[in-house]
Amino acid sequence: QQQQQQQQVNELTKGSLVKGGATGVKVGSDNRSIVQEAAKGLASASPLRISTSQMGNEIITDKISEKKRLSMRERRRKWVAMRKAKRQERQSHKKHAMKLKNRNNLNIGRKVLHAGFGFFFATLNQLIPKETFVPAMIVITTGTLVIESLRYRKGFGWMNDVMCFILGGTLRKHEMEGKFTGSFYYFLGVTITAACFPKSCASLGICQLALADPSASYFGRQTRHVYWSRIENGFFGIGRNKGILGFLGGALTCLPFNYYVLSIAKIHSGGSLVTRASIAAASFALGLAGSFADLCVPTPALTMPKKILGVPMLPFHVDDNVVVPIFSGFACQKIFEMLGWTGGVDLAKFLIV
Repeated sequence: QQQQQQQQVNELTKGSLVKGGATGVKVGSDNRSIVQEAAKGLASASPLRISTSQMGNEIITDKISEKKRLSMRERRRKWVAMRKAKRQERQSHKKHAMKLKNRNNLNIGRKVLHAGFGFFFATLNQLIPKETFVPAMIVITTGTLVIESLRYRKGFGWMNDVMCFILGGTLRKHEMEGKFTGSFYYFLGVTITAACFPKSCASLGICQLALADPSASYFGRQTRHVYWSRIENGFFGIGRNKGILGFLGGALTCLPFNYYVLSIAKIHSGGSLVTRASIAAASFALGLAGSFADLCVPTPALTMPKKILGVPMLPFHVDDNVVVPIFSGFACQKIFEMLGWTGGVDLAKFLIV
């Protein structure tokens, strides 16, 4: 046995393969005893390789440990790449946000789409019975809320891609920076209005959302340099960063539409006289109500805290798409009562036809 151990030590010093578990041991003329001790403690079967360094010393390395280190590096690279891919997916909405414009931009396409959706839902409210329309809108609103809640989470970044592909430039920058899109609030406002008010009042309230909101925004931006008309901080935040000229522009935009719709409608006045003046007064008052509701919503909107008692909250905020139709529907009901139209108003089947 002593002869075999001595032979193994001689092979180590000559640079051949030996068996052992010690790695990274420098072999030279001065530390021959270290090699002898390493040779005596051989127990494993992992091969060692002796190589000569630039300093002339021989270094023992373990091939298996090298493979392990390489495999660990590969696993770490894969883990880092996977983390990077997940981070990119989670932040995909930020890439879309860089291409979108903020709320200070005029964005005519968004206003046209806003008005079109309003007239579409107002017409559906006239055509479809309330018992069918309201549950259908509840399903649409709930589905939209689920999408809005998931699209910022890991694994659902594709929802932002689809949304940007369909809606494109009509989206706003903040709607891809952690906030909900206006679609959810639009559907929610239509649903609550249709559920709480008579059909004619609900339809007219939705029409004020379609007209007063975008037109007030348009005139407000066009007259933002008229400083006397601007409302700076508002009244306890109400009307903040809005304008009086924008408010009047929204009301006047609604006037001709409301007048035409009420002129061709069947008004059950209960004996009181229905004149053109009363129709015009109701039309203008209804437009003022819709535009005033839009004026009351501050800019930027009031948002819910991120956490309440340590519980994370969804990013809800006060939105004019909810306030305008509800307030307009309520105002329409009161206006009809004040004018003595207690029997109700039957609008045309398609509102204008």
